[in-house]
Amino acid sequence: METYTRSNLKDYFLLFKKRLISTKQYARNNYVKFLKIQKDLRTEFNFELKNKKVLDIGCGQRYPYTYLLSKHNNAIGIDLDVILLRHDYRNYKAIIYKNGLNRFLKTFLRSLLFDRQYFKELSRLSEKSRKSQFIIKHMNAEDLKFKENSFDFVLSILSFEHFKNVEMCVKEVKRVLKKGGKFYITVDIYTKLHGGHEINPKRPWNHLLNKNFKPNVYLNKLRMEEYETIFSKHFKKIRFICKEDPEVKRYLTPELKDQLSNYSEIELTMYPLIIMGEK
Repeated sequence: METYTRSNLKDYFLLFKKRLISTKQYARNNYVKFLKIQKDLRTEFNFELKNKKVLDIGCGQRYPYTYLLSKHNNAIGIDLDVILLRHDYRNYKAIIYKNGLNRFLKTFLRSLLFDRQYFKELSRLSEKSRKSQFIIKHMNAEDLKFKENSFDFVLSILSFEHFKNVEMCVKEVKRVLKKGGKFYITVDIYTKLHGGHEINPKRPWNHLLNKNFKPNVYLNKLRMEEYETIFSKHFKKIRFICKEDPEVKRYLTPELKDQLSNYSEIELTMYPLIIMGEK
């Protein structure tokens, strides 16, 4: 039988405390990003995220932006994962059936141990009551189950790189947006440092250099100009914002530049691509 010494228990406590601290920081990071989205929309379109019907595509397991949007808007989030909103048998069964046992265990433990702290911090920062209503639906972005001209605003944060048919998703965004409706989408382009979803500073851009590299999730591998072509085909009023990340540039040695000569420096060192526009 395994026993736990005081030292072991202390290690577990410190690990738990560290995870709580990182959970709070994660909430703060999400809130700061949300403030930037609001600022960008005001600057570019004089558009206020208040009293709007909004759709968050790929809202994620913690659905931070659906949650924050719901303070002043009618908010709906969608995701291909089944999202655990309440602890009950039916939700557990749905997650296991749709997402698998491993996803369920990770979601269940995170929700049980850390999500209360996460949403408490997010609520404190946004001065938002957790009682604010929003809807989360299990749905494919390639086939949105909404009528035409349903939304004033569509948001998608770091999800489009996971979609197989990006053009179909863009068509669906256009279809469900009202005339004059706005959208704000960010994409982790495959060519950037962490574009392969592998964070290992000892092997920068391993996903581009290693022919046998296999991402742990589906990534469509579209390059920046391909996203620009697809979106420009369906929207006239559109802006692409692409900036270099100075922290990433230090990894791009002359030797790596030579090995990655098929890619521009901006493709390799960029922040997530921001795409925003109007129907």
